[in-house]
Amino acid sequence: MSTAQKAKVDAPNATAPDAAIPAPAGRVASEDPPAFDEMVTGQGVVRRHWQPLLASLSLLGPNGLVERAERGRQHLEDEGVTYNLYELPSDPAGRGAPDIAPPLPEQRPWRLDPVPVLLSAEEWAGIEAGLIQRAELLDRMLRDFYGPMNLLREGRYPPALVYGHRDFLRAACRTDGSMPGRMLQHYAAELVRGPDGIWRVIADRSQAPAGAGYALQNRRVMSRLMGQALRECRTRPLTRYFDFWQSDLQARGQHMSDNPRVVLLTPGPYNEAYFEHIYLARELGATLVEGADLTMRDGRVFIKTLAGLEPVDVILRRLDGEWCDPLELRAESALGVTGLMQAVREGRVAMCNGIGSGLAEQPAMQAFLPTLAEHLLGETLKLPSVATWWCGQSYALREVENRFDDMVVRGARDLRALPLSVRDLSDAARAQLLARIKARPGDYVAQERTVPSVAPGLGANGKLEPTPILLRVQVVADGDGYVVMPGGLARVPQSGDPFRATMQRGGVNKDVWVEATDPGPLVIRGNAPRQRLQLRRTSGTLQSRVADDLFWLGRSVERLDDGARLLRATLTRLVGELGSARDMVEMGVLARALSRCGLIDQRAAAAPPDSKTFAQAVARAAASNQMLGQTLDAMERLAAVARHRFSADMWRLLNHLLGELRLSRTSAEGDPDAMLEFCDQMIRTTAAIAGMLAEHMTRGSGWRFLDFGRRLERAIYISRSVSAATTVLTTAPEPGFRIALELNDSSLTYRRRYRASLQPAAVFDLLLLDGSNPHALGFQLNTMSQHLDILPRRDQPPRGEDCLALGKPFEDIVEKFDRDEVPAAEWQTLVSRLRGSLDATTQALMDISDQLTRTYFSHIQLAQSFGFGR
Repeated sequence: MSTAQKAKVDAPNATAPDAAIPAPAGRVASEDPPAFDEMVTGQGVVRRHWQPLLASLSLLGPNGLVERAERGRQHLEDEGVTYNLYELPSDPAGRGAPDIAPPLPEQRPWRLDPVPVLLSAEEWAGIEAGLIQRAELLDRMLRDFYGPMNLLREGRYPPALVYGHRDFLRAACRTDGSMPGRMLQHYAAELVRGPDGIWRVIADRSQAPAGAGYALQNRRVMSRLMGQALRECRTRPLTRYFDFWQSDLQARGQHMSDNPRVVLLTPGPYNEAYFEHIYLARELGATLVEGADLTMRDGRVFIKTLAGLEPVDVILRRLDGEWCDPLELRAESALGVTGLMQAVREGRVAMCNGIGSGLAEQPAMQAFLPTLAEHLLGETLKLPSVATWWCGQSYALREVENRFDDMVVRGARDLRALPLSVRDLSDAARAQLLARIKARPGDYVAQERTVPSVAPGLGANGKLEPTPILLRVQVVADGDGYVVMPGGLARVPQSGDPFRATMQRGGVNKDVWVEATDPGPLVIRGNAPRQRLQLRRTSGTLQSRVADDLFWLGRSVERLDDGARLLRATLTRLVGELGSARDMVEMGVLARALSRCGLIDQRAAAAPPDSKTFAQAVARAAASNQMLGQTLDAMERLAAVARHRFSADMWRLLNHLLGELRLSRTSAEGDPDAMLEFCDQMIRTTAAIAGMLAEHMTRGSGWRFLDFGRRLERAIYISRSVSAATTVLTTAPEPGFRIALELNDSSLTYRRRYRASLQPAAVFDLLLLDGSNPHALGFQLNTMSQHLDILPRRDQPPRGEDCLALGKPFEDIVEKFDRDEVPAAEWQTLVSRLRGSLDATTQALMDISDQLTRTYFSHIQLAQSFGFGR
């Protein structure tokens, strides 16, 4: 870097746009000024735009607001609105911080204050103009850094802040020096209003900014809680923002297709904002995908579906840029797509936001925005940043040292590092921090402390109290310009510190209402004319990964139901009287069935039915380390992963039912009476889920894989339970028949057909061959065959005829049992043959599951599994 260039970068007017007059060295920190009140003026008068809300609140009564808060909490819980929290590095410079922090063991529920934040139309107009200008400025800077690099060559921006940043991805640079296209399609800014009443930006979010989906969810909840106030305050709606967003995404893929396919690339269900990824994909009409769902062929990106590969035109990126391509970026990434950068460079896929856009999030950039706005846009920065000094400049370092007690120190490049308020540190910690800054000044920025404005919120005592607020406002591209979400998300900073109010750290959230101006003519934004769509009656393509998840969700639902029925039959006898010989025989059959289905271990199954060992094993069968408990955990995980395939009503019911089971399981563990009630609850739950899936899912490939999983699991259960019953048929056939019918929910059907007489041909025909009995093996095999005949790749195993062939041996066996009397020697041979055929069928069904995986899910890196069986 030349001396002249260094002088330009080191110039005071290039770095401290909002800095106050330097204080003398050794100044004692003054008390913080009083916070700006959003609702009340300095003269104690309620601001005009708050008056309708206060009038509505006054009509709610003393407990009305608390009641609405509880309704909102319940609605958010039913919707499954969560945000996963992660530990963040405590070193402001971010050195030594893990690349991916491990998730906390539990998801944190989304907390919403029922009292919104209100902004007037006049004040919002200034914020809106400032954010549009800021988005344009950051986009111009990013395009220059990844293109001609004029700002670096002219000495207008320090190269160290570009080349030393982890989010500056050299693979995204234009090698010919040309200017790339728009890199910032979606942008968010954190705003804080200081005691002087001026809104300032405290952080820029340009990587994959979260919050838009949560803001829309907040608004929909608030419309239920405070609908009348929402109308009386003449609040601007949020939905048009998403219309602009969707139209812009579609427009970016028009050069590749008349009907572009847009996908939302998510890191997966363990990402902190996975709920929002699902929500946005549904709202924007995008397909939710993970890196494993995509592949490269001939320079283009394709999505892996059951029917083969289908091209992708636009990617809405929710994955940090450095993880997007293990070939050119982070080699250890398992979240990205190999070769994706090449497709982006060649314009074969549109990427929103551009890979490398995270560079604009660095806190040090805020110090240079005023002069760069004048240079690149020819305009004064309309929305200032919080006063920022990059310590890599000598004059700025002196300023920071002189005013150290009034500073908040954070990493110059890493927005995720924990900011440190110098005033809150001990003398020793303060000295250590200053020494670290002097040793590596380029790694740190200092920002002026600020007291956030306050707005009314619901306090712990059920009354309104002032709470500090921080706004996160969203901006999205619209052609050559930008559109700002009218409102957004407000958060209450922990301990009143706006620098620590990140979404990763949790806290309370508030809806933001922007006052509408006088309504103009209604204009409905529509899509440009497209080519005529080909009519079809399928639900579209299905990713192989999603099909795999749905298949195992179906299996887990059925496995839970089967296990609950088997446990209930055992517990019903266990908590009663085991007096007769028939009771002991039936308990022996049930013990063997429990062991074969993996619900208890072989040692417990071999113990006497009236022993403590057997009773304790049965009472603990739903524990988290047992198969039934693992099945319940798998259901919750798979349902969460596949929730984007369910309607909102389906998900609410599913989430509620599984949540109730989770709460009941802990209290039932170890108590036979409580466990018996829990079994009834599990059976009711699985019946409700099965009915919901049958009535509310379109009969597409997703439903077929889910139902195939159910039928396969039920067929395995029928084979195992009837096989367990055959172990007593040579000595006590009647208890064996009774147990086989009871475990497969066919006792009532049998009595209606044949009354009380239990005969082998009738029992086995009903359980193994009857195509009208939904709990018969033949019914499952017929349904599985129908699914396989409709799914793609019908010429590959498993085939429909493979399923139907499994029922053939039982036709001959039932026919031989269907006689007035079977000789004892032949009876024993038939029973042995039946048991062998059932065990062989169980193994064949497992082989069908393996064949299905190889045919449809073979590209998936990790196979799904739970419990003790396949």
